Amino acid sequence: MNGLIRVFNFAVLIAVVFLTTACPDVQSPQQSQLKRIQDNNMNLPELQLTNYEGIEFMLSDFFRKDYDDSYVLTDNAMTRVIDAIDVYFSVELFTNEDAEIIQYSFDEDLSPIDAVHDNYVLKREDSVFEPSVSIKKALPKEVAFDGYIQVVHGANSSYSERSSYFIATVQVGIDYYVFQMIGKEENMGYLHDDFLAIMRSVQK
Repeated sequence: MNGLIRVFNFAVLIAVVFLTTACPDVQSPQQSQLKRIQDNNMNLPELQLTNYEGIEFMLSDFFRKDYDDSYVLTDNAMTRVIDAIDVYFSVELFTNEDAEIIQYSFDEDLSPIDAVHDNYVLKREDSVFEPSVSIKKALPKEVAFDGYIQVVHGANSSYSERSSYFIATVQVGIDYYVFQMIGKEENMGYLHDDFLAIMRSVQK
């Protein structure tokens, strides 16, 4: 009986050694995604056409559905996340009626798109600790629709890491879409061109 126990224990030991040494290159899905991003010159790969509320745009297949909606303003937002690099993405629709309501919240006379964009940036600025905000700029000419782009930097608290919030607003017909990409400030410089690529891909 003792001999059988010794044989069984030895077999278990061999199996453990095999499992821990025979597959040293096995990566988790997150590690695999990170390596593929690095191999792609820090650009997000696997782009696919994505639909949202009457528009289409190209978005990396690495983004999965995110059930956290704490970083958006509306209930009808599309939220996505890449866990491997802690990057979040969202897009929200504001109708012409929404824009008119937002306009009334400003003392100054703003166009609907200016009101939607400025309101979103102000809300984001109010939500972070010690924010810094870039100058509002028109979207590049390669984008098919008029709009603005801006970046807000800040942390959730005085002891947490700072994040960057890329925010762009586009007008499509009489509707307004606000796009966000969010991640650690130190990493987001690599993803600025990816965000612009999303904006260039927007179509009706």
